[in-house]
Amino acid sequence: MPEPLTLTTLLIAGANLVGTETVKEVTKDAYRKLKEKVGQVFGSRASTAVAKLESPATHEEGRQDLERCVDNDLRTDEATELAPFVEALVQAMQADAAAKTAVYSRVGLDIEAGGNALIRDIQGAREVVAKVKADKDVTIEGLHLDT
Repeated sequence: MPEPLTLTTLLIAGANLVGTETVKEVTKDAYRKLKEKVGQVFGSRASTAVAKLESPATHEEGRQDLERCVDNDLRTDEATELAPFVEALVQAMQADAAAKTAVYSRVGLDIEAGGNALIRDIQGAREVVAKVKADKDVTIEGLHLDT
């Protein structure tokens, strides 16, 4: 099962692609439209946070700001309003070979188990971060990273 895609994660991927010359204009356009919609839905704090993502000097600050004002309190009506823009960017990135190369899969796990924890069959990721708290054994098997 892949890592859940957050709005912040998708915007980070888009921000990283904007400056890439080889990425298709349709991908950049889909990112810009999502970025504008996020600003409309969440206001100027979110717009400022997304703008910070696009600069290496303020990228981490932008990520933290965006998580606070977007991911931590996303309502159902907001998700519904953003869904077409999210889908458009995901589809554009999937159809764009340069974007697929520039964006890679991260899997983050935060697991708390009262007994044993079994993590298996993670495939295609380039980065896996796991925080596991289990009362008994932790087993990780079938981890196949992307080359």
